[in-house]
Amino acid sequence: MQQQLIQMLHEAAESDLFATIVNAPFQFQVDAALMFLGIIVLLLADSKSKQIYRVALTNNDMAEAAKKVSVKKFQDIVIPTNSRKNLIAQVIRNGRPAMTTDWKDLFIPSLTPAQSRINQANAGIASSAVYPLTGMDCGGALIFSYYQYIDKISAKTKKFMESYVQGVSDELSKHPALCESYLVNLELAPGNLRRPKK
Repeated sequence: MQQQLIQMLHEAAESDLFATIVNAPFQFQVDAALMFLGIIVLLLADSKSKQIYRVALTNNDMAEAAKKVSVKKFQDIVIPTNSRKNLIAQVIRNGRPAMTTDWKDLFIPSLTPAQSRINQANAGIASSAVYPLTGMDCGGALIFSYYQYIDKISAKTKKFMESYVQGVSDELSKHPALCESYLVNLELAPGNLRRPKK
């Protein structure tokens, strides 16, 4: 599966790369089911605005269930890169993966703990792993969310995450303009208030 995933990333059109990253593993339905994998999220960090943006989300029923109850739209959930409490910010800063069973760690301060847990409950997620993306001009991370608790996630699943994150990092590093243009477009989009005023 790993070699096939890397090939899918490599063959994806640049305009489809972000979506391919969060959806490709689910093309292997048996493997994804055996890992109890539910949702993948791609995030990019902007060094200029010092914010972390949610860029792409798996296109499945579980992700849609979380989006329906969220008080904020997916791409409006923005995290400061210097947040000491947010696990994603910590992982991007220190370069080490981490896991949690509580989505408040992934959404604070953009959502309250209660709002975060409602999203998690609606998606049916038991635990999430955050892995940093490396070798890119901009920082970033992948979140893998599972229907299993941390103590049930196998060494094979952890190996999958390590390998896939490396493949995603390698592929994104070949498209530096793609990440930069996405972040620039956030600033240029009409009515976009996510970037702080200069």
